[in-house]
Amino acid sequence: MQPSFVENVVQLYGDLLFDLCESVLGTPAQAQAAFRSIVLEIKGTKSNEKYKNHERAWILRIAFKKLKLLSVQHARKFTASEQIELDSSPNVATRMKNFDTYFHRLTAEQQLILLLKDKYGLPYVEVSNATGLPEGTLKGIRGLALRTLEAWLWEEESPTS
Repeated sequence: MQPSFVENVVQLYGDLLFDLCESVLGTPAQAQAAFRSIVLEIKGTKSNEKYKNHERAWILRIAFKKLKLLSVQHARKFTASEQIELDSSPNVATRMKNFDTYFHRLTAEQQLILLLKDKYGLPYVEVSNATGLPEGTLKGIRGLALRTLEAWLWEEESPTS
């Protein structure tokens, strides 16, 4: 029996999609729910040959939109004391141990762009197709995200302030 379009998508891109979900949402349970939601949305769309050459970018675009929405609903919230404790550590090594926490303080869009470009090594043209943003805009968002992380980790004034 021939695997379905969705089964092929999960086989080809399932690990990437799940890792992306977990990297943005932070927990395996939330990642699993998001992954299922993305797969259901892909299943609800018609398989079309015109997407064949850009299938991964098309699938990542669905994931990008879904994860931006879900990250707002499931955003990590810090109490004032947690925020102060996080930002008051003078030790860079301690801050680096909390990199994940700082990463999740970025906007979902910034997180997704950094993950697609830097963790998964996708070229700007594919990240552009996946996000629907022009390459110049992507480079600007990525640069701001990197400078913001640098400021948080090395105690400089944040460029977003």
